[in-house]
Amino acid sequence: MTRTQREDTIMLTVIGRKRTSGGVLRAALAAGTILVAGFGAQDAFAQSGRLVIGAVNNAEFVALKDLLPEFNRLYPDIDVEFQLVPENEVRAKITTDVTTQSGIYDLITTGPFEVPMWGRTGWLEPLDEIMDDPAYEADDVFEAYLNGLSHDGKLYAAPGSAQASMLYYRKDRLNAAGLTMPEAPTWDQVVEIASQLHDPASGQYGLCLRGLPGWGQMGAPLGTVINTFGGRWYDADWNAQITSPETSAAIKFYIDTLQSATPPGVTQFGNQECGQAITTGQAAMLFDDSSWSQVFFDPNTNPFAENMAVAMAPVKEAGSKPSAWFWTWAWAVPTSANNKEAALAFIKWVTGPDYIPYAAPIKGWGNMPGPARQSQYEDGSPYSEFATPFMAVLDRTLATVDGVNGTHYDDTPYTGNQYIQIPEFQDLGNRCTQEFSGAVVGQQTADEAIAKCQQYAEDVAVNGGYKN
Repeated sequence: MTRTQREDTIMLTVIGRKRTSGGVLRAALAAGTILVAGFGAQDAFAQSGRLVIGAVNNAEFVALKDLLPEFNRLYPDIDVEFQLVPENEVRAKITTDVTTQSGIYDLITTGPFEVPMWGRTGWLEPLDEIMDDPAYEADDVFEAYLNGLSHDGKLYAAPGSAQASMLYYRKDRLNAAGLTMPEAPTWDQVVEIASQLHDPASGQYGLCLRGLPGWGQMGAPLGTVINTFGGRWYDADWNAQITSPETSAAIKFYIDTLQSATPPGVTQFGNQECGQAITTGQAAMLFDDSSWSQVFFDPNTNPFAENMAVAMAPVKEAGSKPSAWFWTWAWAVPTSANNKEAALAFIKWVTGPDYIPYAAPIKGWGNMPGPARQSQYEDGSPYSEFATPFMAVLDRTLATVDGVNGTHYDDTPYTGNQYIQIPEFQDLGNRCTQEFSGAVVGQQTADEAIAKCQQYAEDVAVNGGYKN
């Protein structure tokens, strides 16, 4: 497999902020109802049958489940079964369903790691019908997220969010300690501040980082730390680089930080648990997904909302390449789905131009995804007004995130940021983070964990046919 072939798998662009006139924000919808992009009343009532959805149990999807009566008002003959599953579990269940073509789910939440690969193998339905529908206003969706969910020019999933990663912190706790957070901090600065705020005896912890094993759990923030430390998973010839000075230093730094500045039991802390560490007042800081902005700055979902602030994703050296990750929870239809028409109708509803303007006043911004549509960031829009405290950092983050190559090397042989876009990475990332978790709790040394991950990575390169 050549680099050109791998790049064909996922061609992304730096997001930028291409503000177009398309996708004019709907400020208010008559009688509290939402329109369905591309469907008239007769089309809506023509859809019927059972629709089985598999989704991650994030707040935005919990809120969406509560809004299903509105979807059923528009589609009364569609019987929706909405399954919410924890992230690690849902990834495994959906991967098994899609790759074995079992037909368990009609509609799934997935992301830019899986979609281009699954689209290429014919396991997902192309969404031409959505892209070709003028009412869907596809030109309003961030181009990089559409590209990240495409293969060979065809879209295979519709982005439900635009996500990167940022550093969140309690400015009241920093102010009380006489500390200042730079807008673009280094990891050394973050850890130094965390150490001064870390007071386990009082139940106060300096920082939360994902310690739960899993390529999409611990592996996500760790992947960005590896990138900014100058490390990577493989060199240009697919030689594993886990034991290289840069990558091993990044892994040891991450393990040391989990051991010294985070809440107890951190190896059980994933995305949701770390978010709760902020909203319960346990942690002073969190490096995680930009989608937490909606939760942390909404007083209805975070009692400390007025004391929250954000900074750019930390880097190893000041002024170096930005290190945020790239993600979207997107909606896709497996080719084995039993009710594809109903699935497409649901996608048009939930990712269309009217869903967030309709849903946010009902469920609150704390239960909304970070919008994937440019118009919803425009000055004067409801989201831009809500996002004023964090919009400058979010704008800069989304404008500089690199979904193609998160490393510092031009000859990196794989595509991806916090992940490697090869099918074997799910297992590789899971196994390596399991080893690193073992090092965090003292079951083995960091060097032993790194050596095991190095061997796992080397085996993948050889057995997968990437090397030579």
